[in-house]
Amino acid sequence: MDEREQLNYLLEHYYKGNYAIDVFVEEFHRIYNLELDSETIPHEEYSLMGELSVIVGRFSPFEEDLAITNVYFNENDVKKKATEVYLKLKISD
Repeated sequence: MDEREQLNYLLEHYYKGNYAIDVFVEEFHRIYNLELDSETIPHEEYSLMGELSVIVGRFSPFEEDLAITNVYFNENDVKKKATEVYLKLKISD
């Protein structure tokens, strides 16, 4: 499975509730930021994943962090953006 397929799989299964937020965030970051070659993915898809990457990269489960406005994102923010990306890309089994 290449990196693009891994991201699609991860998004699909997070959307379906098969991954906890901490696993999703860690795996998405690893694949998108460390392994993915941007030349192997269509520009629109890469752009959408990039938007999600910003939110994933600033995710925090800690109330103290979330109290700082406009810096961190919570689980609902990640879920909302991941769902948006999933539905726009029409990823399915």
